[in-house]
Amino acid sequence: MGRKVLSFGDAHGEYVDDKAYNLMLRYAKQWKPDEIIINGDMLDFYALSKFDKNPERRTTTQQEIYMAQELLGKVRSAAPKAKIVYLKGNHEDRLQKFLWRNPELHGMDALDLKELLGLKELGIKYVDATTDYWKATSGHYKIGDLLVMHGDNRLNGASTSRYAGYSAKNTMNTLQHSVLLGHTHRAAIVYQTNPSGIMVGIEGGCLCQKTGTANWQQGFVTFEVDKGRTYKHKFHLIDKGRLIS
Repeated sequence: MGRKVLSFGDAHGEYVDDKAYNLMLRYAKQWKPDEIIINGDMLDFYALSKFDKNPERRTTTQQEIYMAQELLGKVRSAAPKAKIVYLKGNHEDRLQKFLWRNPELHGMDALDLKELLGLKELGIKYVDATTDYWKATSGHYKIGDLLVMHGDNRLNGASTSRYAGYSAKNTMNTLQHSVLLGHTHRAAIVYQTNPSGIMVGIEGGCLCQKTGTANWQQGFVTFEVDKGRTYKHKFHLIDKGRLIS
């Protein structure tokens, strides 16, 4: 048996769907993964965005930090012995962009996301990503033959689409590599054969509240890895507060 890995993302802080998140935690506690990958957008940072803001959304940035700390603490409690890796998403990047717009605050250790969330105390490794031309980091995380990234085209070089499966397929074809993406809030597993063998492209859904008629699917991904290969890739679909696959 290989190492067991569970991946989830796009909880979006105050917009997390508690039922979906708790289903993922319950599964993790029973399945006992060796590694958990948090694939970005654990926070939303709505208050820090540059877009017009609805004044009815009154959650402060500090309140959202507390929410994220609680969500992360629940992951650690569900899998106390697991390696946990947290990949930066485009919503975490809102903090970086806010600090760039307010350079007087830049460089303060207390405003570093790792410090704000207490990742060291939780034993969580953080994988950074930035669009800075001179210090560009991709935010990619390699596990076996799978390249995991949040899936934002600006941060990670992904090729996104509004149709389920197409983001994974496009990014897989661009990189000629098996990939696992978040960001789209959609779910899919697609396969393609190239001269080197079979590639897999995965879109990992979301754990935030579904909104309006958006083509989003809630859920999380599991797979196993052994001798440099990943296998048993599965998307666990959540619908109407129930784990159905």
